[in-house]
Amino acid sequence: MKAKTSSLDDLYRMTAYVYSEQNAIRPIASTLSHFVEVCGMLTVLDRRKKKEGFDFIDALCKALGWYFPLLAKLRVRSVEELVFRKFPYACPYCRRAPHEDRVCKTVRGTESTVDHAALRRVYETNSTKRPRTLDEWQHMFQVIYPRSTSDAARSTLGLFEELGELAEAVRVFERFPKYFAGEAADIFSYLMGLANEHALRLEQDTGEIFNLHDEYLKRFPGICLACGHRVCGCPSIPRATVGRMAKELDIGAKEDLFASSIDSMIHEGKRAAQEVLKEIGGIPKLVERFPADRGDANSALIALLLKLASAIEKMQPDLSDRFHAAAIELSASVSEPGSRLAEGYLASHEPLMSALRDAWRSTQHSGERNQVSLEKGSLAFSLGEALARVRILVVHASPIDEAGLRVSAEVRAIREAIQLAGRQYEIEIDDLPAATTDDLRRALLSKEYEIIHFAGHANSESIVLEARNGASSTVRLSALIELLGRYRSVRCVVLNACESLASLTVPIAPFTIGMEESVDDQAAIEFAVGFYDAVARGRDIEFAVAEGKDAARLKGLDVPTVKLLKRT
Repeated sequence: MKAKTSSLDDLYRMTAYVYSEQNAIRPIASTLSHFVEVCGMLTVLDRRKKKEGFDFIDALCKALGWYFPLLAKLRVRSVEELVFRKFPYACPYCRRAPHEDRVCKTVRGTESTVDHAALRRVYETNSTKRPRTLDEWQHMFQVIYPRSTSDAARSTLGLFEELGELAEAVRVFERFPKYFAGEAADIFSYLMGLANEHALRLEQDTGEIFNLHDEYLKRFPGICLACGHRVCGCPSIPRATVGRMAKELDIGAKEDLFASSIDSMIHEGKRAAQEVLKEIGGIPKLVERFPADRGDANSALIALLLKLASAIEKMQPDLSDRFHAAAIELSASVSEPGSRLAEGYLASHEPLMSALRDAWRSTQHSGERNQVSLEKGSLAFSLGEALARVRILVVHASPIDEAGLRVSAEVRAIREAIQLAGRQYEIEIDDLPAATTDDLRRALLSKEYEIIHFAGHANSESIVLEARNGASSTVRLSALIELLGRYRSVRCVVLNACESLASLTVPIAPFTIGMEESVDDQAAIEFAVGFYDAVARGRDIEFAVAEGKDAARLKGLDVPTVKLLKRT
């Protein structure tokens, strides 16, 4: 038998040359997709199935035959150097041969990647052991990662995981070529793993010896066997490769599976995007994750700040200046599209967003909205509406061991007040019936509420919720202060219950409203009606408190002794 003289790099350069013209006109994505296609053919090893037109050896050689052009497309000088830098006759993680799984898992659990300095030292130490021929490279990987006949899909699964990582590396290659170097080496290691698994199974089943080098040269002998040219001149889609892996679906003359134009796809896509946004609740649902540091989102927030700054310039010059400064800050700190999202600008600038929210609401209800001059339906307008949206959480309980209260009627009255004002899309109400302390905690974790409204029993030291068995469960006001104090979005707490603020002197939120004395059940309901009539029409909290008291007084009820605590 003639001695093998061709090195791995010789095979690489030969294959790249034969298919150089074809590869030159293909985009990188096309070369990658063809490589992935032939890797799919490798599944015949573990399925123990010969597919029509090729077998495992064909698939393995074709995989190498497309691996090499992919590397050439990305201008890799030497496959041998690329692979040996990652696998210098040792596993890159535990740096041992054979690889030790226990050590590797320990290393991978503490390091985000390989120890590059240590790996380079192994590379330099083992430089004299570097393989040359394809057979020698295959043997090296059997030494590092020994295969056995009992391995079930080990290399196949590993290869397909690596293909996903390779696709990412190809996508970012122009900016970050080092990822391709690492992933391309990993791909080669799994191709060699597949070759070793096949060799072991073949010898066990038939006694035959598998030689990858010889099999490769049968199919890639320095000339294209399909067209007979030294430099391949085959069609871009050779007929013999169609249907090799993919299975067709017969399409009738009247079937319309594909769009007639890209314009129709764009039109339908825009409509679907609007529907999806509506389905999840529109821009208000996106506010917490609004990417205000980039793109159209950034421009929309800048436009909103500038328009509001102009609208309030005469009445609130200091706040107008603040909005201008924020707009300048945003325009000067735009993040690169596609960069990792940090904490949202809106969430991290709550005081500014609170002022913006109040300014938007004031222009809406003071006749100054036209001065804002934002097109209705624009992203900036939608953002203003979303920021100004009021979220109310109504927490109510009437335990079985306390006097019955019409707390459900109070919730219904609040909803009615919002609906009559035509604000049901701008004011969102969630209610917690028969609320337990866990219900309250979890609700606060799930959304950012502006108003927390408690309806039920209370005394000067605590409010009453329910236990799981329906009995009363008292919550001290001091504990409530600690809980709600962690939520910056809560601006108003309403304790619509007897004596709830009889002794409290410290506000739970910027505005805290409660009763100093006992209050009649119906009077409490009427107070809620008047209060939320005013809130729904954009009035401030102090006005809303007065409106609530008037609502009870005008119906001949005892006026509730309402106490309002404000944070200074």
